[in-house]
Amino acid sequence: MDDYSTKLENKIAIVTGAASGFGKLLTEKLVEYNAKVLLVDVNPSIEQQSKLLNQEKPGSTHWEVCDLCQTHLIQGLFDNAVKYFGRVDFVINNAGIANECSLFSQPDHKELDRIVRLNLQAPMEATRVAVRYFKDSQRQGVVVNTASVGGLLPVSIMESYGTTKAGLIFFTTTCRSLSPQIRVNAIAPYFADTPLVANNRLVGSYPLVQQIGLMNPHRVIRAMLKAMCDETLAGDTLIVAMGSRTEKLTFYDDLTVQVTSYIASGTFNKYASLFNKFFTRTLNSTLGFLRNRNASKDA
Repeated sequence: MDDYSTKLENKIAIVTGAASGFGKLLTEKLVEYNAKVLLVDVNPSIEQQSKLLNQEKPGSTHWEVCDLCQTHLIQGLFDNAVKYFGRVDFVINNAGIANECSLFSQPDHKELDRIVRLNLQAPMEATRVAVRYFKDSQRQGVVVNTASVGGLLPVSIMESYGTTKAGLIFFTTTCRSLSPQIRVNAIAPYFADTPLVANNRLVGSYPLVQQIGLMNPHRVIRAMLKAMCDETLAGDTLIVAMGSRTEKLTFYDDLTVQVTSYIASGTFNKYASLFNKFFTRTLNSTLGFLRNRNASKDA
């Protein structure tokens, strides 16, 4: 396993969704590597978590209770991180929620609004603020967005969640031109054993989950660290599944070539059918990767 400790020592990170799941595990790993972290979550328990980490390594964390659906508050998180630690090096847009029932079973727009704001609008706004900060301060910086294979595999019962994660992957890819000063990457994990997933009945009813179970979340943390520290990655999405490999998504790279070629040649009529074949091939490849249980598993 890659050792990123030297690249993370004395670095400053903002981690959203830090009270549980990937955010909590990543924060603990960053503190272990002697980084300093601003923990952000809507759950007030984030205060106690920060205090516990500070007992182990004094001054390693601060905390902010914040509902990221209120995107106007995001600038303040950066301001406070700079006030506490002097600068920001990493922004981890990890906070997110999944829908509890199909979009078409919901009585009103409220759940849809919250999912779109938290899963897509908030990380886009945080990335905007981060980019402006890194440019204005003339610092190098990294943003990592937590997406999902749900953004690659259309699931009829998780329309809202999957759509926001697909949008986040697309958005991440558009940020490639910001490198090398600013690298924006994403991770797209298969469903992992975290509270968000384990307590969601829709995920439990998904046939693939019933077939192969949930993934060890520590695999996702290793991918997040790679997305943060690997300087060859920019505008990239790492797919994390059950086996030993983490694959880089090339769908949008290939699609851009295909679409550009079709537009330039004026072959509009055949584009739809060729795109369908291309998407189906990519979808089948992703499913095959996720179902690969013969690869080595986590200890």
